[in-house]
Amino acid sequence: MSIKFTVVAKKNPQKPNEPQKYYANIVGDGKTTLDDLAKHAASVSTVSKADILAVLESTFTKIAEDIAEGKIVYVGEYFTVQAGGSSEGMDTPEAVTASSIKAIRTIFRPGKMIKDALKLASYRRKSS
Repeated sequence: MSIKFTVVAKKNPQKPNEPQKYYANIVGDGKTTLDDLAKHAASVSTVSKADILAVLESTFTKIAEDIAEGKIVYVGEYFTVQAGGSSEGMDTPEAVTASSIKAIRTIFRPGKMIKDALKLASYRRKSS
């Protein structure tokens, strides 16, 4: 299987008079659900799909709870995930409060296993 891309034309906003250039744009193709993960795990082990789903649900619930508590969650060599955000600038340190936080996001960092898989991936243009 390969990672698919489309071709997109983009202008340089700093040089609007120059001709546009064309770039590869990585696109998603299909999806993998929690159910898919459980079926795969059940097919390569002696554990039932129902038991695997219970473990995955419990694991992902714990990950979400820990992120909401401000923890960095390390999932082996697979990935780390944590909360991040941005805030409004204030004139003094005392003026910075929780209400200064304007946006929250999830910071995902792939681990060695995911990075290595992407290094070995092949690419092909997505057919229309």
